[in-house]
Amino acid sequence: MVKYKAVIIGTGRIGYLLQKDRKREQPASHSFALSKNKRISLIAGCDNNKEKLNLWHRDFPKANIYNDYIKLMESEKPDIVIIAVDEVSHLEVTLKVIEYKPKLIILEKPVAPNLESALKIKRAAEFKKVSILVNHERRYSKDYIILKELLRDNKIGKIDSINAYLWSGMKVWNKKSEDDGSCLLIHDGTHLIDVIHYLFGLNLIDPIIDNYTINKKDEILSLFLHYIIKKDKIISLELNGQKSFFGFELDIKGRHGRIIIGNGYFNVYYSSPSPFYSKFKSLVKYKKIKRPWKTYYFTNMIKNCMDFLDGKNRLISTLNDGVKAIEVINDIICKIKKI
Repeated sequence: MVKYKAVIIGTGRIGYLLQKDRKREQPASHSFALSKNKRISLIAGCDNNKEKLNLWHRDFPKANIYNDYIKLMESEKPDIVIIAVDEVSHLEVTLKVIEYKPKLIILEKPVAPNLESALKIKRAAEFKKVSILVNHERRYSKDYIILKELLRDNKIGKIDSINAYLWSGMKVWNKKSEDDGSCLLIHDGTHLIDVIHYLFGLNLIDPIIDNYTINKKDEILSLFLHYIIKKDKIISLELNGQKSFFGFELDIKGRHGRIIIGNGYFNVYYSSPSPFYSKFKSLVKYKKIKRPWKTYYFTNMIKNCMDFLDGKNRLISTLNDGVKAIEVINDIICKIKKI
């Protein structure tokens, strides 16, 4: 059995710290997802924040620690490199790591905060023939895998509309966001766009802006837009940064049913004899399909890495997928700038 050496660059939230949130499904970080796989040796970690790095080292005392990722790459020569730094550093770190030609890079989403940087990473990876998995976790989550199967099997009939929602207290966008990714559209919007691509295989082009709100700081606080696909399907997106909660939801309506999926819920409704009216049909919840207690989103991602390195499977979330999401976001930003 082949074993692989892995290192992590960035021991912050998704790299390590989210593991401390006991309400989250475990494993909840790259570090622990790697360490749970018997075929992977997590040999080193790197962060320029000494406090975060030392905290990480308490859980991984046998691993080496670095505050310089170049020294890490030169010393450790890993097979797998996880890049979990802030978006603003994705371009610099990823380009440098590509030069060392690891067998696989796991890059935290989004690929980069802007399209220019994302394309530079893509060109470098292709030139050096380095494979990159982008961590769009819903591609690996069991509830979304079940949803994809339901859609593939045409369980709710022809799809007429897809309504996608992203809610939080974070600004949707401002000009600075293209440099550091600090907005809802880029930071979490990449998940929303990518899961639409994953589920429906659609190319989202030519967004139509319906409405928006903006504050005195020229920050977009809410954004409503839609796409028309082949004149018979509408995809609408609502990104709203004026909420006191975080929400991520898809509402899919077909000719024979409806599916609503979000963080913590998964409801399927079919057209059935109505329990409310005689000689009518209503949407009735199908109780046999429920959200899995565990979605295995991190575990499945790491398994996909192993299968890929073994030559048994392709990557389910590729660099091309990640760049496509940034291309869609870039198109939306171009439309915003024309408002």
